[in-house]
Amino acid sequence: MRESEVLDQTIERALQRQPHVVVPAEFAARVAQSLPTRPASLGWGVGRAWSAGKIAAGIAAVVLAGSLFVLAPHAVPSFSSLAFDVELVVLAELAAVAWVLARMDGGRL
Repeated sequence: MRESEVLDQTIERALQRQPHVVVPAEFAARVAQSLPTRPASLGWGVGRAWSAGKIAAGIAAVVLAGSLFVLAPHAVPSFSSLAFDVELVVLAELAAVAWVLARMDGGRL
């Protein structure tokens, strides 16, 4: 046999050999004990820290929604009406704020 064939057979035998793995019985308990304690979840939004950006976006959403109620009686559905134009801009801004809030929370609404 050539040297390369002997090497190939040695490698093949080594790859076919199954290792004998032994996991101690107390292994899971040791791992669980080494983990830091974590408080129980209080539910959605409870106990979560709100950043200044989320608070500002939430306030902006409330102000924009309020301005829609103020503009609604004066908005004639015509592009020549300033109130209607402003209402469309406010709707777009409100959608943008909602999108930013959703992105800040990792896509969860």
